Amino acid sequence: MKIKDVRVHLLRKKLASSMRISRGGFTFREHAVVEVVTDAGISGIGEGVGDPPMVKAIIEGVLKNEVTGLNPLDIDQIRKKLLDGKVYFERKGSVICAASAIETACWDIKGKENKAPLYKLLGGLVRDKIKVYASDVYWEEDPRSMAANAERIAKQGINVIKVHLGCLPPEEEVKRVRVIREVLGPDVSLMIDLNAGYDGPTSIRAAKLWEPYDIFWLEEPVNPGLADVQAELRKKTKIPLASGENEFRVEGFKYLFDQQAVDIAMPDIGRVGGIQETLDICCLAKNFNILVSPHNFSSGVLLAATMHLMMAVNNVDLLEIDMSNNAVYHEFFVEPLKIENGFAFPSDRPGLGVELDDKILDAYAEKN
Repeated sequence: MKIKDVRVHLLRKKLASSMRISRGGFTFREHAVVEVVTDAGISGIGEGVGDPPMVKAIIEGVLKNEVTGLNPLDIDQIRKKLLDGKVYFERKGSVICAASAIETACWDIKGKENKAPLYKLLGGLVRDKIKVYASDVYWEEDPRSMAANAERIAKQGINVIKVHLGCLPPEEEVKRVRVIREVLGPDVSLMIDLNAGYDGPTSIRAAKLWEPYDIFWLEEPVNPGLADVQAELRKKTKIPLASGENEFRVEGFKYLFDQQAVDIAMPDIGRVGGIQETLDICCLAKNFNILVSPHNFSSGVLLAATMHLMMAVNNVDLLEIDMSNNAVYHEFFVEPLKIENGFAFPSDRPGLGVELDDKILDAYAEKN
């Protein structure tokens, strides 16, 4: 079997609801979905998480030619070509995101060729379901409206919920924390994501103000390049710190761990270098006694890949779920995504268990 083509599909969906975070907002969700086509009639799909047009340009301009003619089942060779070949000095950024998409698509092909769900290729089941958390309570002027959204999610059986704050100073945001905690009560875990919106001193003030409200974790409190600043915050708060969605490859996470900057690591399969790279990061995290909760906030392709990995790795927990209907999400699943009582159940279909069909392309694909 050989790769004969690599196609990039840019999907765009207008938001059904507001998505404002500390660094601004947007009106569309965009996805770079990559299709690897073989001469054996089997195709696989992956996703690059970053700037979609940049991912498309890199694949079509460089990486497509690097992998054409290679065997997609030889994933080590694919990784060597993409991550340690001509792009050896591209250690971060959109090149790694683009490579991640191709590598994931090759895993999808390998699962289909072996007629096995991806989790079996990754070592088999270590659990039969995955606890989920919802990550789509976004900043609003009215704290009560945010609380009502969080309550809506909790009523669907999800008892771990993340809210996005940081548009205002922590002294003004504390009222939102208080109101949301009051509405959710003590039995629902509350996460806060700052989306890198604060500097070091401000994040320390925020942590001190918000600690009394039993915060499950504080995510991306500062710029992802400031591991030393985050490490200083970690010394001064009891709230666990989660980060890593903007980090790349094993080396990036080793630096975070060496700096003692994180309690929960959040590698993104579509960004760090792909599925094998994420597995390697999980192994590294285990040696540092750090829990992994993979970042997973894009289309249904990334969701499926993340679910399979989490089913096969024992030091991971909490699958990120987008309940906003803003992404091209459920449309990818051949069988409806099953979420019951706060747990997700993966498909047993071969590969990732998702498909890119004409309905998706007709509805969301950007036309050239």
